[in-house]
Amino acid sequence: MRDKPYCNAPWLGLAYESTQGCQPCCEWKHDTFQGTYEEYIKSDYLKKFKSFMYRDETHPGCIECIHNEKVLGISRSRRKYYEQWDNKVDYEAPGLDRIVRLDYRAGNKCNMMCRMCGPQSSSLLEEEEVSNGHITEHIHHLDTSDVYDLDLSHCVEISILGGEPSIDLKVRKFMNYVADNYPNIEVIVTTNGTNASDKWFKTLLRFCTGPGLRIILSVDATGPTQEFQRKSSIKWNTVKKNLLKYKEISNNDEYNCGVSLQCTATAINMVTIDKWWDELISLEIQTDLNQVWSPQGMSIEAIPDEYKDQSIKFIKDWLQQFTEPCDYATKYKIQAGKQAIKILTNSVYSKEMHNEFIIRQNRYDGFRNENVRDLDERFKVMMI
Repeated sequence: MRDKPYCNAPWLGLAYESTQGCQPCCEWKHDTFQGTYEEYIKSDYLKKFKSFMYRDETHPGCIECIHNEKVLGISRSRRKYYEQWDNKVDYEAPGLDRIVRLDYRAGNKCNMMCRMCGPQSSSLLEEEEVSNGHITEHIHHLDTSDVYDLDLSHCVEISILGGEPSIDLKVRKFMNYVADNYPNIEVIVTTNGTNASDKWFKTLLRFCTGPGLRIILSVDATGPTQEFQRKSSIKWNTVKKNLLKYKEISNNDEYNCGVSLQCTATAINMVTIDKWWDELISLEIQTDLNQVWSPQGMSIEAIPDEYKDQSIKFIKDWLQQFTEPCDYATKYKIQAGKQAIKILTNSVYSKEMHNEFIIRQNRYDGFRNENVRDLDERFKVMMI
């Protein structure tokens, strides 16, 4: 057993989601406490979670942080983030010592039906799965109104996720509450970029002073690959225009605002990377890649070595155009390319994951009268 925990998240962090419940961080890839915050802080679940942190071996549920530290660097690890409070945590405190980081998801209202997502995070996926009999009833939503009772006086970051925050009025209400009562907290908003309305931007701009605002744009590709992986009535050309509007905020010296693209690396977009990479990177918005962990049917490990090697070669050839030292914008282009290579290189082909890929794509193709084979010739082989 360790003398001190290998992660401080169970004492300092809270991920609170109406369709899932509570856990110390949203990177945790295991079971969730299916109850409210008031129930969570008194639960055996949290006590047990704290005990996990003293194990000699890290818990399997911590796979995302361990992977990020190995592949993407320690700056991408939530575990490392919480290390800055080492020696400042009361490890004997019941419940949480204090909340320094909050991830909040008020609901699953969403205008996209992403193939790597699930009904707990998308109301449209929920309706699709119910109507097709894949799930028998609608998801139970917890009453998370006690989020307004949280003591956020020590909070440094609040991350707002969904669903899609920009179309959920419950999210906007909470964001306005934070702006009114906690102006010294940095706010991070993850959005799919489909909404760039004046009302939504007015809410965002409330956080562009003080500690500032970070906008993370969840966009996984361009053109047909983006529209296939992130199905929506809103097409890529509209999303692209919106991304540039978000970029304008970060380029405005009046605002303390950063904007980045977050690309969920899956067995679909990493196979077709040669079709969309150039256009996405040409937007000149910092791009970060995060490997999908669930569902297994979208895993990078489903990609046969032949296609994985093709994608690695494509990125390596693309990187040849750059020389270092380089300017700030070019630095992030190089970083994104290297991230893509690391993710692909560190993923080992699995026949089991390949079979899960076939099952998942057949299911969604059947629901939607689509065919992944039409997206790219390579999927004709992968679907055999």
